Amino acid sequence: MEMKEQLINAVIRNMEPELEVSQLRKLKIVLTINLNHLSVEKESRDLVIYDESSDIAAYKQYFVSMKLRGLAQGTIELAMRTVDRFNRWAKKSYSDVTTQDIRLYIAQRDMVDHLSSATLDRERGAICRFFKWLFEEDYITKDPGRRVEKIKVEKRLKKAFTPVEIELMRNACRKPKEKAVIELLLSTGCRVTELTLLAMENYDQQRGSITVIGKGNKERVVFVSARAKVAIDNYLVIKPHFEGPILCGLKGVGTAMTANGIQKMIKEIAKRANVAHAHPHKFRRTAATLALKRGMSLNDVRRFLGHTSVDTTLQYIDTTGSDLKLEHEKYVA
Repeated sequence: MEMKEQLINAVIRNMEPELEVSQLRKLKIVLTINLNHLSVEKESRDLVIYDESSDIAAYKQYFVSMKLRGLAQGTIELAMRTVDRFNRWAKKSYSDVTTQDIRLYIAQRDMVDHLSSATLDRERGAICRFFKWLFEEDYITKDPGRRVEKIKVEKRLKKAFTPVEIELMRNACRKPKEKAVIELLLSTGCRVTELTLLAMENYDQQRGSITVIGKGNKERVVFVSARAKVAIDNYLVIKPHFEGPILCGLKGVGTAMTANGIQKMIKEIAKRANVAHAHPHKFRRTAATLALKRGMSLNDVRRFLGHTSVDTTLQYIDTTGSDLKLEHEKYVA
C-alpha cells in the first residue's frame, strides 16, 4: 500500500468518530486530490510504520470502509462480531490465516455450536469478505477465503401472519403504546430499527405519511393507515409530544424505544394472543403480502419496502394460496 494511501486511511480512521458518513467521504476525496501531486515519505524514526500495516490498523480500516460504503450500523456490527469471534478462535496474524483455518472454524461452528445452515453461511460470508478486502487492500499477499466453499441453505417458505392472528394480537394489546406498535408495523412495513427512528418532525398527520431513513441511508416515505393514525392519536393522549421519536422509550418523551424493547413487546402480545413464531420482521412480511393480495403491483411493493431489487421483495411475499408467477414475469422475466 502506498504511503499516500496509508496517510489518507489514517486520517479517515481517526476522524471517523467525529464526522458523518457524507463528511468522511468528502474528506477522503479532498485528501486524495490534494495529495495527488505530493510525495509522502516517512522518517525512519516514525513508529507508525508498523501500525499502518498492522492487523489492528487493518481491522479498524475495514470498519471505516464499511461505513463509507453506506452499510447500516446493524450490518456493520454483526459482521464485525463475526470477524472478532473468528480472530479470537484463530489466534493468528491475518497473513498467517489459511483456507483450512476458515474451513475448520466453520466446521466447529456447525458440529459443536450447532448453527443453522443460514447462520453458518452468513458467518462464512462475513469472514471471507473481510479477508478478500485485506487482500485487495494489500494488507495480505493471498486471500485465504477465496476457496472456502459456500454453504447450501435450504430455502423454506416464510409465512406471514394470518388475518385471524393479526386480529388476535390486536385484541391482546393492553396499552395504547402496544396498539401503536402493532398498527405502525402493519401499516408502514418498517424494519424494527426504522420503527424506533420514526420521528414526530417527519410525521405529516394531514397526509398520513412519515419520512424514514432505511438501510444504506436511503430515504423513503411510508404511509399511516386509518387504524394506525387512531392508534398513534390515542398514544399521544397519554404521551403528548410534538418532536422526537413517535414511540417513546422507557425514559419518556425524547428517548426512543430500542429494537430489543419492541421485540420483547411483540413476544408478550403474541403470548397473550396464543400466536406462535411472532417477531417484528414477520409484520414486514405480512404488510408486503397483504399489499400484494389487495392489488398493489409487485414493483410498488418493492418501493413500499425500500428494496432496490424485486428479487429481494419476492423473498418477503408469502405465496401460499396465490399465483405470484404471473406478477413476477411482469417485472423480472
